[in-house]
Amino acid sequence: MPTTINFSKLFGKSPFKPMKKHMSIANECVMHMSSAFEAFFNQDKETLKEIKDSIFQLEEDADKIFEELQNRLPKTMFLPVDRRDLLEVMEMQEAITDRTQDIIGLMLDLPMDVPEEMRKPIMRLVNRVTEAVKGAYDIVKSFEDLVETGFKGPHVEKTHELIHEVVGIETKADSIGIEITHALFTHAKSMDPVSVIFLYQLVGWVDDLADYSEVLAIRARLLLAR
Repeated sequence: MPTTINFSKLFGKSPFKPMKKHMSIANECVMHMSSAFEAFFNQDKETLKEIKDSIFQLEEDADKIFEELQNRLPKTMFLPVDRRDLLEVMEMQEAITDRTQDIIGLMLDLPMDVPEEMRKPIMRLVNRVTEAVKGAYDIVKSFEDLVETGFKGPHVEKTHELIHEVVGIETKADSIGIEITHALFTHAKSMDPVSVIFLYQLVGWVDDLADYSEVLAIRARLLLAR
């Protein structure tokens, strides 16, 4: 399906509108993760294929916005903040969309034996990661309000609160990831070795989404500080 993005309307004097659009796509990609894992556990390949198609289309749209921003940002836009900080935030947004593509591809192409005892912790990780990405999206959405107020006033405090929340969620996601890794190694002897390897990779990639959200939040904190 061709993209419906209207670049003439999306891009203007400010990069914050396309950044918000790009991050909304990243957030939408991650929102598919819960359904994808349920389908994965149930070995429902048809649903996984449908989710993969949706994520790949979203990722393609995100790539177009990212490329356009990279081309325009250094050249034509007067900005109240450091361009490097904005580009680093955008790179984390792009990393989130790319990683969701990796995750769904791995689940579809390499079926794995997932012990029943590990499924609930994995879903807890997925839910926590989804919260982290949504928090990162809220941070990016706040940029437009910050520009309007000259990066002063209550909007700055609100953004700092969002940043703090995302960092806290990432810490909790890491703890769940460690719990899952211990469970995986506990069951490793009774599992197919290939399943152990790729399940370990899969859990790591899911946790990456929270890591990227945290890095985005930290970059946003630097942006506010300058």
